[in-house]
Amino acid sequence: MRRGAAVLTALVLSLMLAACSSDAVDEGDEGGASGSTRTSEVTGSQSQTEVEIANPKDAAALEPCELLPAQAAKSLGMKTRGERKPNDINPSLPDACDWETPDGGAEKISLTAFGERSIQSYYDNKSQYGHFEKLSISNYPAVVAMDSSPMETGICSVFLASKQGEVVGSVANVTYDRVGKVDPCSTAKKALKLSLPSWPAAK
Repeated sequence: MRRGAAVLTALVLSLMLAACSSDAVDEGDEGGASGSTRTSEVTGSQSQTEVEIANPKDAAALEPCELLPAQAAKSLGMKTRGERKPNDINPSLPDACDWETPDGGAEKISLTAFGERSIQSYYDNKSQYGHFEKLSISNYPAVVAMDSSPMETGICSVFLASKQGEVVGSVANVTYDRVGKVDPCSTAKKALKLSLPSWPAAK
């Protein structure tokens, strides 16, 4: 199975799952893990709560391949130009953009802006994830949430609240020989941190 397909599949599966409120952990701009199970429902009071975002950005106003600036992609070891990809599993979801390494795409980063998704939905449904981590990236609320551990699979999905009702997903993978040795969440988080300054302010 191609790693690129695995990355997109991981993103879709993470998005299709829900979650329940969790303990706040500020990981700054480093660290992370992920995974997911499937249980629990959202309580009314939890789902009504909105997370405050001091400097909201409108990432969804950009084309998918504008989410990661060329210089940022280069600093992450990727090609400076990304490739727009539709969601093969659920076409109703927004398109993503993939950036790959110059060695034929052995490693990839994929970014997607979801203009109608709240970070609170992840908080409210934490129990549906086998591994869930609540964190902050450049003072923006974020979570790591996936079906399985990124250290075991070599794939990590991070979701950041760019503004209320908008989430940007960042998915990164490492090569097979680095699985269990390198945390892919570090790259996924760094991609968001480097991208944030270029996103337009929310109106």
